[in-house]
Amino acid sequence: MPEHDLYALFVRPIHASGLRYLVAGSVASVYYSEPRLTIDVDIPLWLGREDAAKIRAIFLEPEYYLPPEDVIVSEVQRECRGHFNAIHLESGLKADFYPAGAKDNTFLWAWENKRTVQLGDGRAAHLAPPEYVVLWKLIYFEEGRSEKHLRDVRSLMRHHPEVRESEFLKQQRDEKRLEKAWATVGLG
Repeated sequence: MPEHDLYALFVRPIHASGLRYLVAGSVASVYYSEPRLTIDVDIPLWLGREDAAKIRAIFLEPEYYLPPEDVIVSEVQRECRGHFNAIHLESGLKADFYPAGAKDNTFLWAWENKRTVQLGDGRAAHLAPPEYVVLWKLIYFEEGRSEKHLRDVRSLMRHHPEVRESEFLKQQRDEKRLEKAWATVGLG
């Protein structure tokens, strides 16, 4: 039986759809730094209300679970921090989707600064830039205090020390009041 792959199950179909998306979270952190186990992929994406049906057409039942279309539309319409997921039922792997809207200046910046990479099979994927990954790891650490976020940030910073000087990251840390989380990382 072939091993299931987060890229094959979730990223390829989204990429092929033409939707604006970014691979973020631990999968992006692993790409930029050191391997660690994860069973999900975080995918911020630009979605309008009309795209809910498109998402449901990409991840079809019975292979995938998706929430009902009205739930997806409701999450897309949130002012900020909408969220829904798709689960590949055979493997239990999942994608957490974070719909971005015009008010999400972090997504807009990340989209403009994305890294398009070629995967082992020659297909492309859009990765969020390291600064965006660090920003959201800090936000999620503030919210849940999970050490995995700090480990990911430290690892990413060891491999990409230039991120520490990023004006985007400095501005967002100030704007989102992440000084304590940044100090907890212990990188100055």
